[in-house]
Amino acid sequence: MVEAASRRRMIAIWALRVSLGLAFLTIGAAKLTSSLQTVQLFAAIGWGQWFRYLTGLLDVIGALLLFVPRWTCYGGLLLACSVGSATVLYLALLHHNPAAPLALTLLAATLAWLTRPRRVS
Repeated sequence: MVEAASRRRMIAIWALRVSLGLAFLTIGAAKLTSSLQTVQLFAAIGWGQWFRYLTGLLDVIGALLLFVPRWTCYGGLLLACSVGSATVLYLALLHHNPAAPLALTLLAATLAWLTRPRRVS
Protein backbone atom coordinates (compact mmCIF):
# COMPACT_ATOMS: atom_id res chain seq x y z
CA MET A 1 0.00 0.00 0.00
CA VAL A 2 2.81 2.42 0.89
CA GLU A 3 4.64 1.56 -2.33
CA ALA A 4 1.55 2.33 -4.42
CA ALA A 5 1.12 5.73 -2.71
CA SER A 6 4.80 6.50 -3.19
CA ARG A 7 4.57 5.53 -6.85
CA ARG A 8 1.52 7.76 -7.38
CA ARG A 9 3.36 10.64 -5.69
CA MET A 10 6.38 10.21 -7.97
CA ILE A 11 4.14 10.10 -11.05
CA ALA A 12 2.38 13.29 -9.92
CA ILE A 13 5.73 15.01 -9.32
CA TRP A 14 7.02 14.02 -12.76
CA ALA A 15 3.78 15.12 -14.40
CA LEU A 16 4.08 18.51 -12.69
CA ARG A 17 7.76 18.78 -13.63
CA VAL A 18 7.11 18.10 -17.30
CA SER A 19 3.94 20.18 -17.67
CA LEU A 20 5.25 23.20 -15.77
CA GLY A 21 8.68 22.90 -17.38
CA LEU A 22 7.24 22.93 -20.88
CA ALA A 23 4.78 25.70 -20.01
CA PHE A 24 7.46 27.98 -18.57
CA LEU A 25 9.89 27.24 -21.39
CA THR A 26 7.17 28.39 -23.78
CA ILE A 27 6.31 31.45 -21.69
CA GLY A 28 9.96 32.41 -21.27
CA ALA A 29 10.72 31.93 -24.96
CA ALA A 30 7.72 34.10 -25.88
CA LYS A 31 9.00 36.88 -23.64
CA LEU A 32 12.56 36.63 -24.95
CA THR A 33 11.48 36.57 -28.60
CA SER A 34 8.88 39.33 -28.25
CA SER A 35 6.04 37.10 -29.42
CA LEU A 36 2.46 36.58 -28.20
CA GLN A 37 1.99 40.31 -27.54
CA THR A 38 4.50 40.31 -24.67
CA VAL A 39 5.89 43.68 -25.75
CA GLN A 40 2.47 45.29 -25.39
CA LEU A 41 1.83 43.57 -22.06
CA PHE A 42 5.09 44.79 -20.55
CA ALA A 43 4.58 48.27 -22.04
CA ALA A 44 1.25 48.36 -20.17
CA ILE A 45 3.08 47.56 -16.93
CA GLY A 46 5.24 50.62 -17.55
CA TRP A 47 8.59 49.34 -16.26
CA GLY A 48 10.33 49.03 -19.62
CA GLN A 49 11.23 46.09 -21.80
CA TRP A 50 14.21 45.13 -19.63
CA PHE A 51 11.65 43.67 -17.22
CA ARG A 52 10.30 41.42 -20.00
CA TYR A 53 13.79 40.11 -20.68
CA LEU A 54 14.45 39.57 -16.97
CA THR A 55 11.23 37.65 -16.38
CA GLY A 56 11.73 35.66 -19.59
CA LEU A 57 15.20 34.64 -18.43
CA LEU A 58 13.91 33.72 -14.97
CA ASP A 59 11.14 31.63 -16.55
CA VAL A 60 13.60 29.71 -18.73
CA ILE A 61 16.07 29.16 -15.87
CA GLY A 62 13.30 28.03 -13.53
CA ALA A 63 11.89 25.68 -16.17
CA LEU A 64 15.29 24.10 -16.79
CA LEU A 65 15.81 23.62 -13.05
CA LEU A 66 12.54 21.67 -12.90
CA PHE A 67 14.05 18.98 -15.13
CA VAL A 68 16.95 18.36 -12.74
CA PRO A 69 15.52 16.35 -9.82
CA ARG A 70 18.04 17.69 -7.30
CA TRP A 71 17.18 21.30 -8.23
CA THR A 72 13.44 20.98 -8.85
CA CYS A 73 12.49 22.59 -5.53
CA TYR A 74 14.55 25.68 -6.30
CA GLY A 75 13.16 25.94 -9.82
CA GLY A 76 9.65 25.69 -8.39
CA LEU A 77 10.41 28.42 -5.86
CA LEU A 78 11.88 30.68 -8.53
CA LEU A 79 8.87 30.19 -10.78
CA ALA A 80 6.38 30.60 -7.93
CA CYS A 81 7.98 33.95 -7.03
CA SER A 82 8.15 35.09 -10.64
CA VAL A 83 4.60 34.21 -11.60
CA GLY A 84 3.35 35.17 -8.15
CA SER A 85 4.62 38.66 -8.87
CA ALA A 86 2.79 38.52 -12.19
CA THR A 87 -0.41 37.70 -10.31
CA VAL A 88 -0.03 40.85 -8.23
CA LEU A 89 0.77 42.92 -11.34
CA TYR A 90 -2.28 41.55 -13.13
CA LEU A 91 -4.45 42.71 -10.24
CA ALA A 92 -2.78 45.98 -9.27
CA LEU A 93 -1.56 47.50 -12.53
CA LEU A 94 -3.24 45.74 -15.42
CA HIS A 95 -6.65 45.05 -13.89
CA HIS A 96 -6.82 41.71 -15.73
CA ASN A 97 -8.15 38.39 -14.52
CA PRO A 98 -5.34 36.81 -12.45
CA ALA A 99 -6.66 33.23 -12.69
CA ALA A 100 -3.96 31.90 -15.04
CA PRO A 101 -0.91 33.30 -13.20
CA LEU A 102 -2.47 32.38 -9.86
CA ALA A 103 -2.97 28.77 -10.99
CA LEU A 104 0.63 28.60 -12.22
CA THR A 105 1.83 30.08 -8.93
CA LEU A 106 -0.03 27.44 -6.92
CA LEU A 107 1.24 24.59 -9.13
CA ALA A 108 4.85 25.80 -8.95
CA ALA A 109 4.61 26.24 -5.17
CA THR A 110 3.10 22.76 -4.84
CA LEU A 111 5.94 21.26 -6.85
CA ALA A 112 8.50 23.12 -4.73
CA TRP A 113 6.83 21.77 -1.57
CA LEU A 114 6.68 18.19 -2.85
CA THR A 115 10.34 18.19 -3.84
CA ARG A 116 11.77 20.15 -0.91
CA PRO A 117 14.99 18.78 0.59
CA ARG A 118 14.36 16.55 3.56
CA ARG A 119 16.46 16.69 6.68
CA VAL A 120 17.84 13.39 7.84
CA SER A 121 17.83 13.17 11.64
